[in-house]
Amino acid sequence: MADRFSNPHLAAWDASLASSAEYARNISGELSATSMARRPSWGGWSVGEVFEHLCVTDGLYEAPLRALLTAERERAVPRTSREWRPTIWGRLLLWSLNPANTRKSQAPPAFRPTSAPRAGVVDAWLAQVETTRALMREADGLDLRRLKLSSPAARILRLNAGDAFAALAVHAERHMGQVRRTIADVTCAVAPAGRA
Repeated sequence: MADRFSNPHLAAWDASLASSAEYARNISGELSATSMARRPSWGGWSVGEVFEHLCVTDGLYEAPLRALLTAERERAVPRTSREWRPTIWGRLLLWSLNPANTRKSQAPPAFRPTSAPRAGVVDAWLAQVETTRALMREADGLDLRRLKLSSPAARILRLNAGDAFAALAVHAERHMGQVRRTIADVTCAVAPAGRA
């Protein structure tokens, strides 16, 4: 059963995350440990490293978002609105993460995987997605423009809650594209010679 949101932005971001999670679920059983660890021919991250990066990134947003929503719900009169506009930093972040933006960029140090992917990394990310989606349901009805947090990548950059939720959804979508390309590359690299 689909979640119903009063905020159309949250509904769209939730649907995007659900789609990315569905793709991850579908491929997780098909990939061997070797395929998960193999880096593509162009030298980017392996599929496992991409999912580790998603776990790290999503995890760094979780506590600030949870604290923000808890504080807002505890207000005598929570600020409500279904409207949302990105901040200038949010707009730049969303542009840089947009899957249609083919410009290659490096992840900020705070978001880079620092070790080999954890065991069950895809399942760990899927659990994180469910946590993010639950936070979205909790945020529904609140004024996403007025709830402010610092970016985990650079504390000086202030985002609103809508920027953060949008970034998590777009970021997942962008990396599912990277996973598709990496799987195609590493699958071709291990295919037996002479097969079409």
